[in-house]
Amino acid sequence: MNIFILRHGDANTSSRRTLDDSKRSLSERGIKEIENISKLLSNMEMRFDFIYSSPLKRAKQSAEIIAKGQKKSKIITLNELKPEGTTNEVCKILSMQKEESNILIVGHNPLLIDITNDIVTSDKLHISLKTGGLIKIKTLAKEPQLRGELEWLLSPRLVRKISK
Repeated sequence: MNIFILRHGDANTSSRRTLDDSKRSLSERGIKEIENISKLLSNMEMRFDFIYSSPLKRAKQSAEIIAKGQKKSKIITLNELKPEGTTNEVCKILSMQKEESNILIVGHNPLLIDITNDIVTSDKLHISLKTGGLIKIKTLAKEPQLRGELEWLLSPRLVRKISK
């Protein structure tokens, strides 16, 4: 199984004043970041069996932009991908997928970094996943615990350069 981990695109800072952070939407920059990733994934002929998204607006918008470039990908909203979610809950869901699956997770930090750490190593990696950043993990085992290797991490700046 290949697990792709995408941090939502840049969100509007003017809407940070709103009391409900879950309603913050993508900024123009964030939309462009995710469109660049969608273009890159299309150029790579990458198809997802499932797209799991946090229910927060900026993550759902990011998942929808990616899904437009996919033919049969289904977006599934998971409360487990909210910022306060836990890696155990998410890894349990991922472990139930078929070995040949390509899965995209769209969510928030620090949960996405924690998921990456839990799958890739028992130690903590010191990585930065900026908004619009993308990670690819190739799973090696699902039992007794989900394990895999980090194949790559792309920053939004690198995505912008290679998606042209």
